Amino acid sequence: MKEPLVSRILKYALYAVFAAGVVITATLPLMFTTYTYIFFGNVSLREEYIAFIVPFLMSIGVPCLWIVLEMIWMLRSIPKGPFVIRNVHALYRIGILFLVLAAAFAAKCFIFLTFLTLFSAFLFTGGGLFAFTLAALIRQSIVFREENDLTI
Repeated sequence: MKEPLVSRILKYALYAVFAAGVVITATLPLMFTTYTYIFFGNVSLREEYIAFIVPFLMSIGVPCLWIVLEMIWMLRSIPKGPFVIRNVHALYRIGILFLVLAAAFAAKCFIFLTFLTLFSAFLFTGGGLFAFTLAALIRQSIVFREENDLTI
């Protein structure tokens, strides 16, 4: 069965996002220094802010890359049929990663509270709950499919 066009476009988009994420996460200290120099000139940011935000952003990048990688692996199952237990486990892992990211942003709210940090915490919480819901739906569809296979 030929892979649908939308799946191919999404797969290549996820490959591009993963590659860009690896580059951004790996070069974050250099990029952050360059960014602050370009936009703020010679004004030095507080050292404790830089010492906190760069490792925080790098540690956030790793679970985000893992989520994209799980999505790429899930897309590979579409030609064979997406309703497999491996996709259920992948969605559970994605949900856990989303909740880990939500907890990290919620903890950051106690250190550097910004609207975007608070929004990110809520967004990742919603993403985690959505992933768990989708995993439960796919698991139930697998059960229904197996029951139908037995009745034929």
